[in-house]
Amino acid sequence: MLIIGTGGLGKEILGILIEDGFSDEICFFDENPNAPDLLYYKFKVFKTPEDLKQYFAKGDKRFITGIGNPRIREKLTSRIQDAGGELYSVISKKSSIFFLNEKYNGIIIQPGVGISHNVKIGTGAAIHINSTIGHSTTLGKYVNVGPNATIIGPVEIGDYSYISAQAVILSHLKIGKNVVVTTGKIIDRDLNDFETC
Repeated sequence: MLIIGTGGLGKEILGILIEDGFSDEICFFDENPNAPDLLYYKFKVFKTPEDLKQYFAKGDKRFITGIGNPRIREKLTSRIQDAGGELYSVISKKSSIFFLNEKYNGIIIQPGVGISHNVKIGTGAAIHINSTIGHSTTLGKYVNVGPNATIIGPVEIGDYSYISAQAVILSHLKIGKNVVVTTGKIIDRDLNDFETC
């Protein structure tokens, strides 16, 4: 399994995999020249496109993109897929997800997350620790839901929107694309595309 990015989200993904007993090899890809060659003195960090191709040629093509910014996460995901990678979901066993929800593609769900029934989550979304998603909510692709955020469904949130930590989205609202909801904000009205609140 390859984790893209050695920053905060990449390390959080590593923690989820280890806590959940993931037994296959875990390594990283990060083109930042200041990234270490080994993370935590154990996990190999690949740094060039050639390293990436050689890694995928060995057989394990699974990857997850651990980059916080939704647009950059999408861009890097596309690059890694073009290099032969297969996008994977990392869903903590310490989360609670209604068992009849659809299968999710390439998402990150951290410990303590609660997801109710009939929730649709787009490719590349990241739902951080202890956040809750209410019933009949739709999250677009590459949406970010910060730690301890609460979405009281049904709610529709557009692609690339960033719901910050401890924000609350009240029910029956439509949040547009590329919206930023700031930390601790309670949203009680619809938000237009590109709005910051």
